[in-house]
Amino acid sequence: MKEILEDFDAAYNEAFNRGDAEGCAAFFTEDVKLLPPDQPMIRGRQAFIDIYKDRMKQNSGGTHTNALVEYGVEGDMAYQIGTYAIADADPPEQGKFVNILKRQPDGSWKVSVSIFNSDTP
Repeated sequence: MKEILEDFDAAYNEAFNRGDAEGCAAFFTEDVKLLPPDQPMIRGRQAFIDIYKDRMKQNSGGTHTNALVEYGVEGDMAYQIGTYAIADADPPEQGKFVNILKRQPDGSWKVSVSIFNSDTP
């Protein structure tokens, strides 16, 4: 599972770094629950895309990376704890996240719940 999560993060980061909110959303379920900092909970992939378009504008030119800290799997559910950074952005950002993933009928994994927040004020 570790390799799956690391590949997942690498592909997500690639989409983020291209400024591709729709590409990022492809890693999340249609009914995703996103718990971003300083905002109410957001539900659904389209709301995710709208939030991420704005987020990408704020971090324009930066390079997004993730580091896996811990993970676990129980049947068709998994969790992922990690850190993220957006280097070379104005302003740069670093923080942490927790994702809950569900195995899809085709065997792939998608995030159904994601919470993240910045360590940077």
